[in-house]
Amino acid sequence: MKELNVILSRLVEVAGVNVAICVGRDGFVIDAASTKEADIEAIGAMVSAVMGSAENVGHEIGLAEMDQAMMEYQDGIVMMTALGREALLAVVAEKDANLGNVRLQVRRQVPELEKALS
Repeated sequence: MKELNVILSRLVEVAGVNVAICVGRDGFVIDAASTKEADIEAIGAMVSAVMGSAENVGHEIGLAEMDQAMMEYQDGIVMMTALGREALLAVVAEKDANLGNVRLQVRRQVPELEKALS
């Protein structure tokens, strides 16, 4: 899946983005790119669990499928995006990253990521 890694590498080139992980709904990492040391396996497992819970909330209150979720912390941001029904994208960014740009760049890469996964 060289193409997948190329796309993830493009995402970590976005200003403020440190980690981009493609993870299966089961929590296993499919591929990742990072500009700094990170426990990719742990991030993947936790993102899968969090996204699953968030999707259940949406279903329970009658909302359509979840596209994206974001968590803001004192020192950074985690953005999670659905890649079809089988995978997720998690992006970890610095606190001062331009969220509009990060979100735009993620949205631009989603179709390519979904294509690479098929």
